[in-house]
Amino acid sequence: MLTLLLAAGLIGRAQPALDAVSPAAISAHVRFLSDDLLEGRYSGSRGHAIAERYVIAQLSALGLQPAGEGGGWLQQVALRQVATAGSSFEIDKLALADAIIAGDGGTARDIEGALQFAGYGLPGDIPSDMRGKIAVVLSGAPESLPPTQRAIASSNGAKLERLQKAGAVAEIVLTTEELDKRRPWAMAKRNFRDGETFAADALPPMPVVLASLPDSARIKTATRARLHLVQQVRAYDSANVIALLPGVSPETIVYSAHLDHHGICEPGAKDPICNGAIDNATGIAEMVEIAHGFSKLRDRERSILFIAVTAEELGLHGSAWFARHPTVPKERLIADLNLDQLLPSGPVRELVLRGAELSTLEDHVRAAAGELGIAIGPDPVPEQNFYARSDQFNFAKIGVPSACLWQGFGGDPKQEAAFKDFRAHRYHQPSDEWLPGYDWDAAAQMARVELLVGVSLLTGPRPQWR
Repeated sequence: MLTLLLAAGLIGRAQPALDAVSPAAISAHVRFLSDDLLEGRYSGSRGHAIAERYVIAQLSALGLQPAGEGGGWLQQVALRQVATAGSSFEIDKLALADAIIAGDGGTARDIEGALQFAGYGLPGDIPSDMRGKIAVVLSGAPESLPPTQRAIASSNGAKLERLQKAGAVAEIVLTTEELDKRRPWAMAKRNFRDGETFAADALPPMPVVLASLPDSARIKTATRARLHLVQQVRAYDSANVIALLPGVSPETIVYSAHLDHHGICEPGAKDPICNGAIDNATGIAEMVEIAHGFSKLRDRERSILFIAVTAEELGLHGSAWFARHPTVPKERLIADLNLDQLLPSGPVRELVLRGAELSTLEDHVRAAAGELGIAIGPDPVPEQNFYARSDQFNFAKIGVPSACLWQGFGGDPKQEAAFKDFRAHRYHQPSDEWLPGYDWDAAAQMARVELLVGVSLLTGPRPQWR
């Protein structure tokens, strides 16, 4: 009944906003943001700074107001890159040269101890006393959990907090066959080639060793491990872009999308730049067009905040920084709609809720989808654990009902094939570039869906957690 009440007249109210969304504009935004000129928009780089200025220019032209620090458009995020060159790891005195070692930003030291298996690192998996031991955990979470709960349970940050409380001194994360298929080891090594980055105010509680699939099999039968840890720390800043479209009420709807990508990811290659067209120039482009649409509505009952966050690819650090240091009081934030990896491969026939079902935000999504004739379907790729892998997760952590709506396959084998092709051949690779063959009408359709959910949120009940 509530969904039916919410749906009444949504499109009529939103028509000027929906009409303002332009497929050509989305394509143009993506084309610029993924151009080689920006060198992959690595957080803190010159290319990322160019992208920041571009987003500011677009939102300023629409009449939005700066909502960053000190009355400006930006919120600086203090980052620490921790490289571990010279470190080594061994089990039962056997060196594992292929391991990825992520430091904690602290001192150089040796860590040695007995291994203790702790399942998936969930509350019921961890022994109560792990003092001085090195924890061994499986990546991800059990397949038996529902998709969104499985994604939340897969968060390694929460696992580390539990392990620290139990007394562990380091963590080894085992690669499973499922993870190895989804994220090949070569990709993992490339992503960690310069070390790992953390927010300056949220360094991890202990070092982490990521083991390849073959090494994971060896570790399962080992009893002790030794980690020789060497750390080099580089301090640098990047920035979130934050803009506000004021409404009558200070209660605020949030649209977020990450601006960063992996930069020059294959130095020395013929094409060394990970341009990040789909991941995530599409999200930024659609967010700008959603802002364009809302700017056409008069008498907005609630305010709308637009955040282009940094350092998502490095560990969701930009959104986590905003969550810890909000430039708008967090009690005003009523919902977050996050835009990430929107692959425009065909008409949007189906939406995947990806977190909306955890709160009554789902009612607003269903109302908008119903008016647009779009079905709600199950997550066709729950193994991706997506809810915990993008910025909506950090808004949820501070109590803001959040979702990252995703276009399902809608029974279309071509769209499923396009997704699998993207994941296998372009995801986090230099080939993730702007392509004229993408369905930019479909991209605009997805932006209109997200916009209509926001229109429902302008006047509907404030979402409540279930």
